[in-house]
Amino acid sequence: MAVEVVSYRDLSELKFDKLDAAVTKWKGIKKEFHDIATGRGEGADVVRLESKAAAADWTGANADVSKPFVVEVAREFHDAANEAKSIHKAMDLTRQRMHKHQSDLRRAVEDIQSDGLIVTSDGTVTDSMCYADEAKQKLSDKKVRAAETRIEKILKAAASSQHALADGLRLLVQDAHDFSGADYGSYDDIRKVVGRADADKAADLAKELSRQAANGDRIDQTKLDSFNDLAELQHSNPVFAERLATKLGPKGTLEFWRMMSGDGPEIMTKSEYGREMVRLRDNLGMTFATASRVKSPEMAKWKHDLIGLGGRPIAYPDMHAMHDPVGFQVMSSLMGKGKFDKDFLHDYEEKLRAFDKKIGGEGQAWSMVGWQGTDLDPSGLGRGSDPMAGLLKAASHNPDFATDLFKDPDTAEYYLRDREYPPEDPYLEDGKSRAAEALGDALYAGGSGLNPDDPNATYTEHLQGQNTAFHNIFDRLAAEKDDMLPEVRESMAMLLGNHGDETYDTMSAVAGSRDTPLDQQKLMEISKQISRTPEGYAALNQAMNQSIVNDILTEKDHPSLSADHVGRTLGFEVQARQQAIADSTAADQKAAGWKGYFGYFTVAELSTIPPLAPVGGHIANAAFGISKAWTEDEQAQIAEDGALKNKDVSFARANQIKELGHLWYEVNGNSDFAQNDDEWGSEESLEYRFDEKANDGEKNAERILGAE
Repeated sequence: MAVEVVSYRDLSELKFDKLDAAVTKWKGIKKEFHDIATGRGEGADVVRLESKAAAADWTGANADVSKPFVVEVAREFHDAANEAKSIHKAMDLTRQRMHKHQSDLRRAVEDIQSDGLIVTSDGTVTDSMCYADEAKQKLSDKKVRAAETRIEKILKAAASSQHALADGLRLLVQDAHDFSGADYGSYDDIRKVVGRADADKAADLAKELSRQAANGDRIDQTKLDSFNDLAELQHSNPVFAERLATKLGPKGTLEFWRMMSGDGPEIMTKSEYGREMVRLRDNLGMTFATASRVKSPEMAKWKHDLIGLGGRPIAYPDMHAMHDPVGFQVMSSLMGKGKFDKDFLHDYEEKLRAFDKKIGGEGQAWSMVGWQGTDLDPSGLGRGSDPMAGLLKAASHNPDFATDLFKDPDTAEYYLRDREYPPEDPYLEDGKSRAAEALGDALYAGGSGLNPDDPNATYTEHLQGQNTAFHNIFDRLAAEKDDMLPEVRESMAMLLGNHGDETYDTMSAVAGSRDTPLDQQKLMEISKQISRTPEGYAALNQAMNQSIVNDILTEKDHPSLSADHVGRTLGFEVQARQQAIADSTAADQKAAGWKGYFGYFTVAELSTIPPLAPVGGHIANAAFGISKAWTEDEQAQIAEDGALKNKDVSFARANQIKELGHLWYEVNGNSDFAQNDDEWGSEESLEYRFDEKANDGEKNAERILGAE
């Protein structure tokens, strides 16, 4: 069975004439059958027929044969009327939903074209400009990919609607002699019926695919595609997800993925098959994430029993591997996509952490002899054998759970300080630990309340739990000092930006202040560690640029204070950067990719800057300009060999200081304060003032370091 995919051309050029005519026709049929079935029409009706048949004095053979037949005919008319109503409803819903999908597509295309991109007749997106500058070309490529993703999302939604409604109609009329089918009153009714039918098909396909894998047969590509098509269309349908999970059963769920994924290294050498497995992994993960949120006794038992299999090897008859992964490894490898239920994650985490401690090694055991070869990631990137990679990634997609994880001091201590996250060679060519990367995502989600992978996430006011989680994370990472994991630097920079007021108020305060929101020495230590890699350094600086602009735009009573705050903040950032440079060798800097990074680094588009602090659009726009100037300064500090150079603040931030002076004068230049004081009366004097305060800020930061 193949699920049809709605193409760009099909949806954009879709005509509704025939569908409109069918809807109108079935509206009339529905009324006719309704009138006959209810007795509200002027002609014959089955209400009187059924009533008279029941009241008549039937004798002999008529009582045994004719009466039941007449009564059954009357009831068939009721069912036929109900079926006609359901057919009309399905067709009307088809028209409504496809109209909406087409409208969404047209609106998206208009937005994409207004951004200077071209959308061809087959939906391909290209830029109207060709850039010689590598940085501009990379930014253009990013815009094109984002536009293509937006179009693809609409086409997938249209395909899902088309599948549900078309199959809903087929299931309704599959028996020409039986009208006692489903009663469709809404789109959800149709999705439930189709979801159950699709889950039964998917379960049968999974059984057959598992049999082929167990026998060492070639996997039937058509069957694999069919399973993926069904899961891709239905993974967000709770009825489909629950039925598939419970039909497979907890052990069958783990065995199916175990059979299909095989040994990681083997999959990686088969690129085409590997791509299919990545698709299967993601579809299974999102399906089981949906299933985990279903509150039914059957799913409660499925979750309980699945967790109970966490520490047991998942072997399969006739499949001989060097090492069998345990249930936690198999399930965690499916948890990189989708939003899993919070209560399920709590139970899963509790048991996994206990097992993690039991096998010893503080997280290192997963990469030791006996566990190697149990990497079930078919992407070639390698999540590694460590099941914490999947759990922590799932935590990042459920920020409420992530907050619970890090607001608890003991749990935060375990994940941030006690545990190790070693990379697993030879799978990971970049030398990074996927579990550590997932830890970064999870800590950002826990302290911000936001999913780091959600491009539409917007800043929300922090709850007490998120503030507690943030301070737990802050204190523990500061205590790590040089042992802070490189993989979490960028995420921590984003989290500091998300708590922008606290971070900025602490950076901009006079050394030794006792009423700062954060400990100045700890913030300096974290900022220094973040500044050791270009990605983290860039994220922190762009975040602080928003806070800097916010201060300049909002400090009206005493405008000179904003200059002091900005200067001390710049000095704090530069001093952290200089300490990071002093602590790293030329080899460290080359490995971190400073030259290559800033060789193409461009300030993030406004639409892609993550939700850092509660700033308005005008602040974000101004901060964008400041960050562009900052980028120019950074490029000027990198030598030809890629080494970083220390400079005084006035030289290190020359372009940025100039832009800040221009902004301050634009906001406050006409105020009585500026007009009555020559020191604040021109942009040139403002640049000197900011330069002076920035160098004061660096000395202020040196005092903070000296107090350690």
